[in-house]
Order: sequence, then C-alpha cells, then structure tokens
Amino acid sequence: AANCPNSLIKELHHFRSLGEEQYARYQQYGAEEYVLQMGGVLCPKPGCGAGLLPDAGERRIECEKGNGIGCGLVFCRECKEEFHEGDCTAVSGIEMGTYTINEEAARRARWEHASSETIKNTTKPCPKCQVPVEKNGGCMHMTCPRPNCKFEWCWHCSIEWNQNCRGIHWFD
Repeated sequence: AANCPNSLIKELHHFRSLGEEQYARYQQYGAEEYVLQMGGVLCPKPGCGAGLLPDAGERRIECEKGNGIGCGLVFCRECKEEFHEGDCTAVSGIEMGTYTINEEAARRARWEHASSETIKNTTKPCPKCQVPVEKNGGCMHMTCPRPNCKFEWCWHCSIEWNQNCRGIHWFD
C-alpha cells in the first residue's frame, strides 16, 4: 500500500498464495516476459511456446528439440509463419473455395487484438523508452518498470517528474 512504512513485499514468491495452478501461470508469464525483453521470441506453434534467443536480425528461427523443450518448427521471426524467403505477405482477403481458415491462427489473432486493445486503453508509454506502463492506484509519480530505463515521470502530463507536477496534481 502506498505511503505505508514497511509495506514493500520482499518475498519473490508471494504469488504462491494463489495456488499451484495460478502460481505456475505467474512463473510462465514471467519467463515469457523475460525472454521478450531480452530480444527473444516465443515459438508460435500451438502447445510449444518455447522461449528462443536468436541473434539480432536473424529471420530464420528454429525451435530446436532438446531436453524436453522445443518442437522443431522453423519459422519466420517477423510474421511467425513457416519460414520463407523474401518479404512477409499478409492475407488481404478470403477467396471462397481457395482459402481454409486456420482456427488456431484465428483464435490467436483475436486474442492478440484484444490484448493490444486492453494495453492501449489501460496504459501510457514511458516518455523516455515508450514501454507501456499501467497505473493501478497511488499518486501521479511514475517510475518506468524497465530495468535499463527507470525514468521518473508524471502520469498526468507525461513529462519528467518535477516540483510543479508534485504541487499541482500529485493525487489527481
């Protein structure tokens, strides 16, 4: 709770109180977020989702099998489809009789669109690094959660935190 002494939760695994299934999801999402922040990708094959750390700029990604992780899929880093040479091409329309809808791809697209809309509606970009930041209570003084940024800024006016912000709209 804000402004309460000794209220910082120091136990890294405090989410265990949610139960084993929820805690396992928390750990999985944390690992996935770490891979993405390190410039990695997640295997797009349904049921796989292995975290991969390919070299920067590498388009051909192989989800190598080994140690019970990976599925062998070779895919394009940009469009997440089966690897191909040349530019990625988006499907512009559906021609009856010549195109079969991939239900899993359609479900993923709906999920990604809903996630993007939620992020757009509930966050603001850090003025320095543009990472989406969610405000869920407390004052207007924000600190970017990205470890290599930590920019302090005002949620209300999206500028560097200053005396004026603190005096005018600390708790707007």
